[in-house]
Amino acid sequence: MDVANDNVIGIVGGMGPEAGMALFNSILTHTRAATDQEHLSVLLMSFPRHITDRTLFLQGDEEINPAYNVSDMICRLEYAGARVVGLACNTVHVPEIFDVIAAELRKKNSQVRLLNMPAETCRYIRRHHAQVHRVGLMTTNGTYRSALYENLLLDFGFHAIVPDAMFQNDVVHRMIYDKHFGIKANPGRITPEVKLRAAEAIEFFRQHQAEAIILGCTELSLLKQELSRDFVIIDSTEALALALIREATVALAQAPQL
Repeated sequence: MDVANDNVIGIVGGMGPEAGMALFNSILTHTRAATDQEHLSVLLMSFPRHITDRTLFLQGDEEINPAYNVSDMICRLEYAGARVVGLACNTVHVPEIFDVIAAELRKKNSQVRLLNMPAETCRYIRRHHAQVHRVGLMTTNGTYRSALYENLLLDFGFHAIVPDAMFQNDVVHRMIYDKHFGIKANPGRITPEVKLRAAEAIEFFRQHQAEAIILGCTELSLLKQELSRDFVIIDSTEALALALIREATVALAQAPQL
């Protein structure tokens, strides 16, 4: 099988039990295709036990930077034929991790196009929701403390609505990480405790006059159906899927016809 002229999409999953699968499903959903053969070629690598927890690393509770094994997986995807790659995790894009990934890829002379999920999410808002100005953020503690999305939103001309540290930790972060009821601990199921905290978060953003809310963690993408219709809900997984489709289809259109 020759994939030399097939602009294969690579996904690094395993950073959340359902994150890679959710990104792959979003690519399928948004691809304009009437037959099997019209869908894009996708490689998903999900090796969760080989990627240390991103938030624990950023908090200093994990010594090993996940960047090294993530970069290795990108190179494995590239060897298998991937030309454009997305990472199914927001926190892995914090500079302390993402910049190391980029540096490792340069050392290995990688030629893949590595997309940036948070940046693509902000581009998505500007492109599809030009009327929005005040944007709420729901992220892990690792992403929250890095101010990654806050800085990007400012660069893109938006105003970020960010919870205080206590609300962030007790409500938003626990929705994702609580060992008993959190999304990570209950694959395929949204617990009542998570639904309750989602309602608290929605009320917080309503009181602070947010016009849109970024689901800035791939686990939170599973909550879209639970969230209020009063806001524009920006799903970072969907934004990355659309960007991967864009990059893959543009390159395919430009590829020489054999």
